[in-house]
Amino acid sequence: MNINLDASSFAGSIRFVLLGLIIVVLMPPLAVVSCVVDERRVYYDEAVDSIAAAWGGRQRIAGPVLLIPLVPRERDERAESVMVMPERFELRMDARHQMRQRGIFSAPMFDVDVTATGSFAPLDLAQLAARYGELELNRASIAIGVSDPRGVREAALAWTANGAEEAVELSASAGHGLVEPGLFGALPGLEDGGSFSFTLALRGAKRLSAVPVGDRSVIEIASTWPHPSFDGRFLPDRHEVRDDGFDASWTTLHLARGLPPIAALSAAEGDPFVQKDLGFTIVEPVNLYASVNRSVKYGVLFVVLTLVSVLCLELATGMRFHVVQYGVAGVALVLFFLTLLALAEHIGFAAGYTVAALLLTGMIAWYAYGASRSPRLGIAAAATLAALYAVLYVLLRLESFALLVGVAVLLVALAMVMRVTKRLTPTALQAAEE
Repeated sequence: MNINLDASSFAGSIRFVLLGLIIVVLMPPLAVVSCVVDERRVYYDEAVDSIAAAWGGRQRIAGPVLLIPLVPRERDERAESVMVMPERFELRMDARHQMRQRGIFSAPMFDVDVTATGSFAPLDLAQLAARYGELELNRASIAIGVSDPRGVREAALAWTANGAEEAVELSASAGHGLVEPGLFGALPGLEDGGSFSFTLALRGAKRLSAVPVGDRSVIEIASTWPHPSFDGRFLPDRHEVRDDGFDASWTTLHLARGLPPIAALSAAEGDPFVQKDLGFTIVEPVNLYASVNRSVKYGVLFVVLTLVSVLCLELATGMRFHVVQYGVAGVALVLFFLTLLALAEHIGFAAGYTVAALLLTGMIAWYAYGASRSPRLGIAAAATLAALYAVLYVLLRLESFALLVGVAVLLVALAMVMRVTKRLTPTALQAAEE
């Protein structure tokens, strides 16, 4: 291999130092591209939030539970209530998604149908009064917590006691500030217990969940969204995720519920159901901003590998490039990520990546040919860039093996540099001449 460098003048070392300086100078523009990606992600989140503001946001269903206000013992004491959990609770949630658009941004929104049944055990009112204080039975109510009432479209609840069923009129507030926001209905004559059934139609976004309020709770959630992230206090006992949606079910007992069957509530204590729910969060597996952000994080590696590859080609062929030409090629490499972001917002990440890679590969190969007047060098530059863009795409799509593949690429690049630069020392050049 003929290396056309005068080693005694440290020309090879100087070119590597200059290349390092060029790479350092390119880091601020690459950081600016990362800031642009973050800014566009903020715009996307704002668009999703604006859609959810009119549609309905995160929805958590908590209840029904019985609320019995307590008579304040002192004039300045905060009013409290006794909350009674059902002994049996079964709930099913069916969620259908549709994509809603705001400008160039779109996000999944959900129409949710909730059906639930359950029963409350008879109450020992004398024991409750002895334990908690005087009860205001005339203000007793049944409460269903709904985290975002803006999404409620329909709600109906039926109460059955002593063999008689009656519809309970629901309102948006019970007036005592507990278990709100939600739906409430007056429920006198509850000491004998009873059973309930309710239906709820609402809209939501981002996350859907329910609180297992029963001493024994069975909750089922089905959705047309095929990318759930199950979360909350419990993971499902059974789930099936398909291309057209998923089904999941939970069965919980009061021992793991985190709430006693009967508890005293105070408005000062806040939401009693915080971190007591179970459900799923919507995952967008092909979130273009996350993908572009990952590609920018690999940008330093990509710029270094590309410019070092060009320098290796220069050393291997004896061709000399001006330092400005290295800078121009580096700027083109940085612009790839900005081009990718601009295209991906309109045609998707995969198509945007392909178009941006073809565009920048063609431009840099044409530039290399124009600078050298060597078709071989232009083809070599195009092949090198195509290989690096392909490796970068594979790294972006890999999760478990991304580090392994990345290290393998670095080792191959290091081997290439070692192969090309092993004769840069004066001893190696003298031995080659002899």
